[in-house]
Amino acid sequence: MKPRLTTITAALLLAACSAPPEKVNNHPQPVKKETKTMPETKTTPQTQREILTRILEMMAASQSVKDFSIERLEQTFGVKMLRHEDDDDDGYFFANLSKNWDWQMTKSKDSERLEGVRFSFNPTDEYDATHKVNEEPDITEICDMDYDEFVRKAEALGFTQKPNIIQDGMQVGVYLRRNDLKVEALHKFGYPSGSSNPTERKACVRMILIG
Repeated sequence: MKPRLTTITAALLLAACSAPPEKVNNHPQPVKKETKTMPETKTTPQTQREILTRILEMMAASQSVKDFSIERLEQTFGVKMLRHEDDDDDGYFFANLSKNWDWQMTKSKDSERLEGVRFSFNPTDEYDATHKVNEEPDITEICDMDYDEFVRKAEALGFTQKPNIIQDGMQVGVYLRRNDLKVEALHKFGYPSGSSNPTERKACVRMILIG
């Protein structure tokens, strides 16, 4: 029996030696890693035109008010909003815009938990402290993009408009809508200083409501 085992062993060794060597991949393909492109955070807007332009940018890329999250507002406007203690998705931000005007951005929910975003231009505390109640400075001081231009740009994004008329028949603004996204633009009239026609008034954006 020993010679038979030796013969079988020799045959197995011969077969192993004659088998072609296993190919080794010396150049393995790199493992593809999933990368996410972080959105660019912008600097804080310094003019009314920059503010309204960024509002239009958000309107262009949004389907509903749900797209106006705190994080996206902060990213788009390059600011850090102050959050409410009872709801981390509620918050506000305000900053000075000119000698007499501030601007404010607020994200909140109403009593029925419906979301809304408000952008407004308001007299500074210093102006209010030295003027009569309900008296406001000339809004043309910050009217880089007037009301009509804002509405035209919104229409170019696919929004349809409907006049916002109050009980006495006066139009105070316009309702803009595209699918589920509803925007209300309110205007205020001013009289530009240095105008060739001092009686010619100019409509400026006073407030933007999104909901």
